[in-house]
Amino acid sequence: MKKIYKKLFVLFVALATATSCEFGDTNVDPAVPTDVAMSALLPSGEAALSWAIGGEMVRMSGLLTQQFEGINAQQFDNYRYLIRDADMDGVWQRMYHNSLNTINVIIEKAQAENAPHYEGVAKVLMAAGIGTLTDAFGDVPYTNAFEGNEQNFTPDYDSQEELYTTILPALLDDAIARLSAAESAGGSPGADDLIFGGDLDMWISAAQSLKLRYTFQMAQQDPSAYDDALAMLPEAISSNADDFEMYFGSGANETNPQFQFSQSRAGNIKMGEYFINAFSANDTRKGLFISDIFELGEGANGFYTMSNSPVVLMSYVEVRFIEAESHLMKAASDEAAARAALDEAVEASFLKITGSGTPAAYQADLDLRWATATDKLEVIIDEKYIATYSQGIVAWNDYRRTGYPSLTVVSGGTNAFNANGQIPRRLPYPQEERLLNLGNLPIKTPNLQIPVWWNE
Repeated sequence: MKKIYKKLFVLFVALATATSCEFGDTNVDPAVPTDVAMSALLPSGEAALSWAIGGEMVRMSGLLTQQFEGINAQQFDNYRYLIRDADMDGVWQRMYHNSLNTINVIIEKAQAENAPHYEGVAKVLMAAGIGTLTDAFGDVPYTNAFEGNEQNFTPDYDSQEELYTTILPALLDDAIARLSAAESAGGSPGADDLIFGGDLDMWISAAQSLKLRYTFQMAQQDPSAYDDALAMLPEAISSNADDFEMYFGSGANETNPQFQFSQSRAGNIKMGEYFINAFSANDTRKGLFISDIFELGEGANGFYTMSNSPVVLMSYVEVRFIEAESHLMKAASDEAAARAALDEAVEASFLKITGSGTPAAYQADLDLRWATATDKLEVIIDEKYIATYSQGIVAWNDYRRTGYPSLTVVSGGTNAFNANGQIPRRLPYPQEERLLNLGNLPIKTPNLQIPVWWNE
């Protein structure tokens, strides 16, 4: 289904409030009246969530996996693993306050107004947001994170284990059930849905795909997760046209978050040398991924850095790479099936980015690398590293899980938060959480090398 381009005025109302605030504000926005129609809240929630994931989360993942290089200000420090708790205040606010709080209001209104289709859409968005937060930080608030109206401004933290094994699967299963409801008396999304235009089947596919991702990512804790993930494939995203993504606009107040960063923070980031060198001479995607935009702040030419580029929340490309790794790593490894899925993943990436399939010379090189690889998982992750560029924090998750790609740590990466100088395994909790919710904070003193649960 062709994605729908929409005006995004509501996004910039939300972003205009993106300044530091106390966690009480993070839990509930008193400026959001509960009588606003769900059709007005949905585009705001979708845009704000896509902005947070496609902006700050993409940059952080790119810096830590050397797709980007920070060359000035906070980006310079973050690239060298100096990530302060204060650096996370804005990320936390834009995820909870600007997006998830609005999405939670939609859930509550949908329940009160008998609108299961709206509730289902909002719960898929909630799962995408909370899933990204827990992958980056570990334990995060969810169960009572939105109780500001009840004067609870110090929410408990749900453990990542509980989020992965119970909360997120239940949230997505309930979303699928709501989206599958025959009737939605209180209304159904339509043109107000900036992602799928009210197509409930595509929302169900997105929900199934997130379940696939979270199941697969537990494999270090549960080796059967590979087989479980493979069993989920038939219900997941089945083509590039069905990607769970949001397109931004070309107007002054509608543009993609990476594009906006390049315009307002020119000279803070450039493309990483490791990432540039990862492309072979036969890779026709290179010119559409490698762009001077961050460094120069000039006209964008990158696939994900143009003003109207999409922010990807889950893609067919990622689904096929999950299939490839699962076949390879499951107890009864199937290299032939892994290779077939890898070829499909690479083909899908070329089709999405260039409009044409895998070049014959590139395929021949991939055939040779697969045949001679000491560890075929490295081939899969090296390909995925390129193909899922700018898709959330997939590349950082993969590096933490597998150790691939074979990155060399940057110099000067040792600091008080990162004593061993290695690539960080998590982000520090925000300074405002340490100041205002210390009793519930799982890690009192920032330590970037404590692995999250699924990476233990």
